[in-house]
Amino acid sequence: MQASRPIETDIVLLGAGHAHVEVLRRFAIRPEPGVRLTLIGREPQTPYSGMLPGLIRGDYSHQAAHIDLAPLAAMAGARLILAEATGVDPDAGAITVLGRPEIAFDLLSIDVGGAPVVPAASGIGVKPIGSFLDRLYRLESELAPGARIAVVGGGPGGVELALALAARFAGHFRLLLVSATPEPLTVAPVTARRVVRQALVEAGVELVSGVTASGLDAGHLLLSDGSFVEVATALWATGVEGPAWLAESGLACDRSGCVRVTPALRSVSHAHIFAAGDCAAVEGDPRPKAGVWAVRAGPPLADNLRRAANGSTLKAWKPQRDALAILGLGHGRAVGWRNGVAVQGRKVWWLKDRIDRRWMRMYTEMRMAPDPDASMRCGGCGAKVSAEVLAGALATLPAGDNPDLLPTLDDAAVLKPPLGKLLVQSVDHFRAFLDDPFVFGQIAAAHALSDLYAMAAQPWTALAIASVPYAASRKMGAELSAMLQGASEILRADGCALVGGHSAEASETALGFSVTGLVDSGRVLRKAGLQPGDQLILTKPLGTGIVLAGHMRGNVRAPWLIAAIDQMRTTNAGAARIAMAHRPRAGTDVTGFGLAGHLQEMLGASGVGAVLRLEAIPALPGARALAAHGIESTLAADNRRLLGDAPGTELLVDPQTSGGLLLGLPPSRAGGCLEALLDGGLTAAIVGEVEPARQGERRIRLE
Repeated sequence: MQASRPIETDIVLLGAGHAHVEVLRRFAIRPEPGVRLTLIGREPQTPYSGMLPGLIRGDYSHQAAHIDLAPLAAMAGARLILAEATGVDPDAGAITVLGRPEIAFDLLSIDVGGAPVVPAASGIGVKPIGSFLDRLYRLESELAPGARIAVVGGGPGGVELALALAARFAGHFRLLLVSATPEPLTVAPVTARRVVRQALVEAGVELVSGVTASGLDAGHLLLSDGSFVEVATALWATGVEGPAWLAESGLACDRSGCVRVTPALRSVSHAHIFAAGDCAAVEGDPRPKAGVWAVRAGPPLADNLRRAANGSTLKAWKPQRDALAILGLGHGRAVGWRNGVAVQGRKVWWLKDRIDRRWMRMYTEMRMAPDPDASMRCGGCGAKVSAEVLAGALATLPAGDNPDLLPTLDDAAVLKPPLGKLLVQSVDHFRAFLDDPFVFGQIAAAHALSDLYAMAAQPWTALAIASVPYAASRKMGAELSAMLQGASEILRADGCALVGGHSAEASETALGFSVTGLVDSGRVLRKAGLQPGDQLILTKPLGTGIVLAGHMRGNVRAPWLIAAIDQMRTTNAGAARIAMAHRPRAGTDVTGFGLAGHLQEMLGASGVGAVLRLEAIPALPGARALAAHGIESTLAADNRRLLGDAPGTELLVDPQTSGGLLLGLPPSRAGGCLEALLDGGLTAAIVGEVEPARQGERRIRLE
């Protein structure tokens, strides 16, 4: 058996800013052996700041102005963890995130952006851009026509935002720009300032200059000269500060809470931590908090992370003193300046649009990197993880409280079955298809429980079978702990006790469970029992195999992947509870053999046939689009043999991970069951009907 090179260095990219997306791109082009990348981001897509004004005006679609992190991370071989960080422990090498275990690192890079200094309850900060866009769209629907909106900040960001909003609102709302300087855009040459001033006048933007805004009080924007202006709300495009938890972590920060770094982008206080973008302050060579500098920091940051992982000398970043600045004026025009020279017009906008689109294409038109060479490790009992690693992982799990588990220190769990119950047992195991061990653990547990719910059993106990790649003990322990914590969360929520298991070292991460459930005698739901006329109900959409196959190729948009993950880590507990109250005749769960394969098992056991209505089959977001481009799971070809060459069967033969239940009910009960499932928040559907078997024909007929 071949195994990839052991993980020697965990590099965690905290935040999905412009510098970090460039790090991912460069590691996708040239992977670093022995290095594992992890990207932690709040949102699945990161907006490109250069296109924000165009997005607001309507020049660009949401998709055109956002970088989808899921395919980018897949191409870089990076773990993508969508969560909000709340703290960093530099000494312990751990990041605290909401709702999941800490994430360990050897090297950490921080690019979480900054936020404008907004007085309490005084409006909306323009950064972070993702949350700003959401609040702006809500604001647009809430404000009354004619309301006045103030944009606070006379720098390039505030000016361009005011012009973009004026174009978007087109007289629906009034715009006011507040500038602390005598006129907006003092960083630009006189010619550029004159062009911008004229553009503001033509756009109908009111201007208040030479004063600062101190807050919003009962519809009054308070100004430093003692006056005020009446506004509905204020949008703050002022100087930024770093998240409070950066300074609280013990990292050396400047007065604005941004991480102080050397010209090599390394923290001045912690040699294993780097920072770039708005949340960083370069010692001795400060740069404005603008997207252009975050973009340019990406290449040297990627290079120095490689060097740090290899123990090489870092290189100082030496950016040019001045950068070309281009500000969109709207209506296909822009003004640009550099080194005191300014130009304006349609050709300048054409140049800005070309630069921005070319930059975005770098992250959307890439090829997968080849896998690094592998080396061999021992198998058999020599592949067990060490006792220290196992003990550390188990110590992170909550203590069990199952009264049926007898206390013992022996080699296996000892259980006392409840009187009058039948035991239902099943086992499932598969290798990791996601690089997030916590989420993979959740999905593996939900998948294993499906066989129990398909037979109307209540989960009782589970034994884990886990394997992790060889690495340093701390890394193996963290991987194993995260998987088991994710699994334990799902098992405990469904009343299932994790009572033991087996762990081993292997070439790749894998996890499975041997599960036991309890069911009353006479209430076991089996595959046999279907009768002609029965309605077939499916309780989850199809397409997990297609989406996962697309993700492996870097073709899946983040919202599609998130929808698939959310479905896979949702157990069939709710569906089983609702459905069993309507007394189905037969049932199974839809997993590796796809809907067609598992339905075939039910039909064969019952001696009947069925017709499936293709238009009624529910699908996960993106599944049909991916299938139309020929993307499918490797098992789909084998599953397709049941249906022959019939067209439009991609979803029917798609192998499902943690799929839904497939149930057969008589017409008198099917409608009520479906209505109850839909009321319970499930995406269920009647997908077909049982009919007599046809001599010499396939059991499944498509309609």
